[in-house]
Amino acid sequence: MTRPIPGWRILLIAAITAATVSFHYGLLVPDSHGGVLHAIHGRLCYIPIILAAVWYGVRGGLITALAITLLTLPYARLKGITDHHTLLGEYTEMVFYVAIGLMTGVLIERQWRERRRSESLQRELARQERLSSLGQMAAGLAHEIRNPLGSIQGAAEMLGDRAPAGTREGELFDVLRKESLRLGAVVNDFLGFARPRPPELAPVDVAAAVERAAAQMELDASARGVSIARSVEADLPVLQADEGQLHQVLLNLLMNAIAASTDGGRVEISAARTHRDGVPCVALRVHDTGAGIPEDVLPRIFDPFFTTRESGTGLGLSISHGIIREHGGWIDARSRPFGGTTISVILPAGE
Repeated sequence: MTRPIPGWRILLIAAITAATVSFHYGLLVPDSHGGVLHAIHGRLCYIPIILAAVWYGVRGGLITALAITLLTLPYARLKGITDHHTLLGEYTEMVFYVAIGLMTGVLIERQWRERRRSESLQRELARQERLSSLGQMAAGLAHEIRNPLGSIQGAAEMLGDRAPAGTREGELFDVLRKESLRLGAVVNDFLGFARPRPPELAPVDVAAAVERAAAQMELDASARGVSIARSVEADLPVLQADEGQLHQVLLNLLMNAIAASTDGGRVEISAARTHRDGVPCVALRVHDTGAGIPEDVLPRIFDPFFTTRESGTGLGLSISHGIIREHGGWIDARSRPFGGTTISVILPAGE
């Protein structure tokens, strides 16, 4: 991965390179090709190469090294140097330029990766601590609600059966039943978030899992005027996963994608081979054609209780995030204004 260089850095590298090349051709110091001065020049050329590698990684180091090599290459011909030992020294120095640029860039980029990995681990640790506190609160709240809710549901069923059909009382009891069931689903979400069940790994057919989830959401999608497309690569490896939990994740992603789509929109669920850190994986992606997620909101969509929908609990994506992490996988989101959102789930392929 490369990093952009501010303008002053480019100018500094160019200025040092110009100075060292001028020194090489004797423009700054006469007859710089002789003895000690030439040796000093050869070492000075490392400065812009190392700076470029430190600031821009392998690409910066190699580009600067090759630029200096090309600029100093005509020197031997212009000066009429024919001595084989001198020519060999010139060409060897050019090889060193490239080697220094390459090695410095590789080491710097490795340092960048380690730093990003460390920062990612720190963020994940802070997130886990926050989730632990929220989980304890959610579990206590869910248990406090669950018992009286069960009594309310039972009473609503009994009284609803006695109310004459088609009357105002019957309609009110129907509303009470539906809302108590919805509240029960919210309580179950709280418990699922607070006390997630460890995955029970077994072979899972990816194509069948995708089709099952898409088929289950087909009716809801049609009611909103949204179509669901499938795209599954042939001969995918079998996943070692908890089939029920994976199904829950796919349903959550599809529900969010359908909710984000407008009438006539399209949701695509796909599965394909990929690699992550050199490990063979399967990528499951759900893409919608909605309005997209604002840039300032995107980093928060996996946080518990965060939602932009009036009817949402903000736990679906958070629970999905936890499930995928427990499977040793990765989940992330990409979005652009009016270009829709893509949620990607990467899971290691089974043996």
